[in-house]
Amino acid sequence: MLNWECKGWSELFTTFADYQIVLTRDETLIAYGYTIPIFWEGELIDIPDDLTILVENGVSTYQKGIKPNILLALAAVVSPNHKGEGLSYEIVKAMKCLSKQKQIDTLIVPVRPTLKTKYPLIPIDKYAKWKTDDGKAFDPWLRVHDKLGGVIFKTAEISMIIKGNVNEWEEWSNLKMLDSGSYVVEGALSPVEISIEKDMGIYYDPCVWVKYGNTI
Repeated sequence: MLNWECKGWSELFTTFADYQIVLTRDETLIAYGYTIPIFWEGELIDIPDDLTILVENGVSTYQKGIKPNILLALAAVVSPNHKGEGLSYEIVKAMKCLSKQKQIDTLIVPVRPTLKTKYPLIPIDKYAKWKTDDGKAFDPWLRVHDKLGGVIFKTAEISMIIKGNVNEWEEWSNLKMLDSGSYVVEGALSPVEISIEKDMGIYYDPCVWVKYGNTI
C-alpha cells in the first residue's frame, strides 16, 4: 500500500495537518488516522470510488475556499504491538468527533475489511454481506463501524490502484512471478494481475463504503 501514488497526499501533513489523528501512550505513537475534508454536491452513492480523485477534490476545495461538507477518512492504522486493544474503535470515534468539531455533517470511510485478505477471490460486494451466526457482520472491522453507527452505502472493486514492474512486485510480495496471470499476495484484498510481456503488475484495492451522518 505504501507504493500507491497519490498527488496531493503530502498536503495531509501541511495544509490539512489539523485533520490528522494521533494516539499516543507514554509519548509513544500507538495508532493514527488520516482524513481530508472534501466537497460533494451530488448523491453520496455517486461519489467517485477512486481515492486519488477524492484527495484532489480535497485540495481543490481548500484552494477555492469552498466550505467542505464531507470528512473523508483515508487510513486508520494501529501499531502491531497494540493490536487487539480496541484502538481502531477509538480512531473512528476520534474521526466522528473531529467531523463534529469541524462542523462537517457527514463522515465517510472506505473500509478495507480486515479478514478480506483471507478471501481475495470473493467479490467485495458479496464479502460485505457475510454475517456470523448471530447476525453480526462477519468482518471484525465492519463490526466496529456497525457498533459505532456506521452504515454501508455501497462497495467498490477499485478504490486504489497500485502499479509496478515485475521486479518491484516480486520485491513487494516476496513471490517469484514467472508467468502472466493472477497472483494472490499476502495482505492484498484481491489478486494482483501480472503481465510478463508488458513487464507490468497492477493491483486494484477494493473497499466497503461506510457513512456516518444524515446524508445518503
